[in-house]
Amino acid sequence: MTGQGEPHPHRWFSPGVAVLAGFVLLVGNPWVNTELAVALSSSGSAARVVDVVLSYPSWHVDVDRAGPFLFWFANLRTVLFVLLAVAGLSRVSRWVSETAGLFVATVGLTALSAVVAGLASGVVMVALLDPGASLPYLIPGQFEDFFLSRLSSSAMFGVLFGSVLGAVVALQRRGPVNRERRAEAPKSLW
Repeated sequence: MTGQGEPHPHRWFSPGVAVLAGFVLLVGNPWVNTELAVALSSSGSAARVVDVVLSYPSWHVDVDRAGPFLFWFANLRTVLFVLLAVAGLSRVSRWVSETAGLFVATVGLTALSAVVAGLASGVVMVALLDPGASLPYLIPGQFEDFFLSRLSSSAMFGVLFGSVLGAVVALQRRGPVNRERRAEAPKSLW
């Protein structure tokens, strides 16, 4: 165990990066994500939040099954999000020293990574794909609705998932609780 002033042992991944990678690999994969989408499709609007969190980091392996727009958009968004979040999460503990500040910085970093990834992948898809390939997702002339939808779902995912990552990172930062207490003899009544 390291004491105060001693260097901490080197880790390959911070806990936040490990949770992020596990979440994207487990929940984002096309086989689990399809089952989750079917399970949540019959739910009411209360499940929309859960649906956004579970479907945001999705990635696809079959362009014919997902369609060219969804295939490239989801894969680019997920790759950009993971790259931006990992780059930030690997440095955030060096930037902030307090536990509360670390939580807030992690939430903000995750939300910013999700928003940048969502909007950037949307811009790339609108610029590169023809309108026929993106028709069910992007109606010609209604770009504002598409980008506002990307912005809101990215921000919602970033804040909700960032809260989980922030809790993991902040709890990891807290040192072990010293459970030893000094034993005090009871005071004499005399």
